[in-house]
Amino acid sequence: MINATQIRRGMIILMDNKLYRVEEMDHVTPGRYKSTIHVKMRDLESNVRSPFRFGSSDRVEKVTLETKEVTYSYNDGTHYIFMDTTTYDQLGLDEEFIGDNVFYLKENEIYQMEFFQGKPINIVPPLSMEFVVVETEKNMKGSTVQASYKPAKLEGGLEVTVPPFIEVGTVIKIDTRDGSYIERVSK
Repeated sequence: MINATQIRRGMIILMDNKLYRVEEMDHVTPGRYKSTIHVKMRDLESNVRSPFRFGSSDRVEKVTLETKEVTYSYNDGTHYIFMDTTTYDQLGLDEEFIGDNVFYLKENEIYQMEFFQGKPINIVPPLSMEFVVVETEKNMKGSTVQASYKPAKLEGGLEVTVPPFIEVGTVIKIDTRDGSYIERVSK
């Protein structure tokens, strides 16, 4: 158990038999009144984000998850198959569990899988990944640089906005936390 004032972004909290990941935290001290901690957390089971408010003297249960390195192998039609890189055990996860991370799945890529009491809770892709642009608009000559970001579709189906010089077949690096363009990769 920790004091609510010790809550930090990225922590896993157990409340009402549910696991939550802290996404935002703000310590508010309004003048003569007691301080409060405003937190936005994501339920790791339902993936729903909710606001919470704690008093500075409240206590919460911090949880440490077990993390294993896994490799994505293939999709058998109903499950996404991952292999533990140390034991070579295979684990099949359904599309609901994978969620939006489905856009970041690439065969033989290494991911971090988080477990709580032996049960998989979350799959975490690398912070940045490289993808090939499979569909985008042609660059319009004379358009201003500021307003010229254009939509692009990547291998795997992810849609992002990219600078005007990006063309079909270009390899780009994407930030997997928010799906944003980082840079063009020269190969």
